[in-house]
Amino acid sequence: MNKEPYITTGQFAKLCGTTKETLFHYDRTGILKPAYVGENGYRYYTAVQFYDFDLIQTMKYTGSSLEDIRKCFQNFDTGYFLEIFREKQCQIREKQKELEELSVFMEEMIQMTEEALDARYDVPRIEHGEKEYLLVTDFACAEGDSINASARLLGEHIRKCENHGIRNHASVGSIILKEIMEAEEEKESFLFTKIPESIYEEGFFKEEDLYEKPEGDFVVIMHKGPYGSVRDSLEKLMEFIRKEHLAIVGDCYVYDMLSYLAGAGEEDYVVKIKVPVK
Repeated sequence: MNKEPYITTGQFAKLCGTTKETLFHYDRTGILKPAYVGENGYRYYTAVQFYDFDLIQTMKYTGSSLEDIRKCFQNFDTGYFLEIFREKQCQIREKQKELEELSVFMEEMIQMTEEALDARYDVPRIEHGEKEYLLVTDFACAEGDSINASARLLGEHIRKCENHGIRNHASVGSIILKEIMEAEEEKESFLFTKIPESIYEEGFFKEEDLYEKPEGDFVVIMHKGPYGSVRDSLEKLMEFIRKEHLAIVGDCYVYDMLSYLAGAGEEDYVVKIKVPVK
């Protein structure tokens, strides 16, 4: 053998910025065989094989398995590699979208938690609210308001969220219809979860599952304590509306602010109640 065009395993590993053990593994799996094996069993490579190694690393970086890479090299075809890269690009974009949605969800959870921790409770105020699109589930049909019925409907709502690709279903609120609110009752009619803008623009929703919370002014009150005591905060909110000579112009929204993080018990249950007014 003329050793001049060949380099040792150690030299090739240094050229590629890898280890001899990695090259041995690639040899055993058939991904990257040495250009020549001496009678003494020593492996030798050529500098040109650096490009094969670099392609392997590129495919690994895009998420290809070693078995997929081996098959590609066994049936080397530029068009096939292009197809693989396009497929990986689609997967990366989908993952990027998921990460962006997760980032938005985490930001909302942080904001809600900070607001819940810093809030002045049982003090009504007026704030402006942006338009939101909500995915809703009918909650008025809970048989006898039993715990089992409520849990079943909550489970249905969470599955509906997941079917639409909404992963922020940890934040579930409820809607009290205007006529029920004005009767000073607290019967919930719907469960809701905010639909991320990107999903709303691309998704297809049944008319009965979609609810639009309009932009406008809202009377808001933060409530902390057992869920059964929400009525007390609702009464304070209604008293504030009457005192300020405001008119209720829509349904009441009850946002769960802290229940997933309030492991201490129901005394730490926090909701934000919003009623549109003018």
